[in-house]
Amino acid sequence: MTIFHNKQTSAALLERWAAQKWGPDSQDSSDVNQRRYLLIYDIYIKASSYSIINKVAFWLAIIGGMAVLIWPSLAVLAEDFGWQMAFLQSAMVQTTVTGLAVLMFGLYSHYKKRQSAAENLMRQLIYGDYQSQEALEQVLTEMERLDGGFGFAQHITTKDKEKP
Repeated sequence: MTIFHNKQTSAALLERWAAQKWGPDSQDSSDVNQRRYLLIYDIYIKASSYSIINKVAFWLAIIGGMAVLIWPSLAVLAEDFGWQMAFLQSAMVQTTVTGLAVLMFGLYSHYKKRQSAAENLMRQLIYGDYQSQEALEQVLTEMERLDGGFGFAQHITTKDKEKP
């Protein structure tokens, strides 16, 4: 059975490769390699979750972006056809739609970065030197960061530090 499919995430490919190489049923199932595979699978679970969130947020962002673009036209068309839809002309509703679209773009961007970080961490475990304590600590620190979730304070304080 081949692990190479064009309709999969990098995380899925890396996990399948690691399972063949170091999984419990592999030829090289030493304790060190099984722990390496355990870390890879743990990261794969996170990357899969991020991938689902990305797909949902991406399509909601696209729909929201299109709504923001065509909203003024809808208001004009409704008026031309004599439809009495006051909400189409409401600035409050248009602002809310714009805010939701921005939120979806923000969520997509945030979790896409998390998915990429998880996949890069998997690559580091596969291609890097897993034996050294320093490398292991670096991987565990990065996993802790991935597990941290979304924090508004983190983004605000980072932006404040960049200001002169």
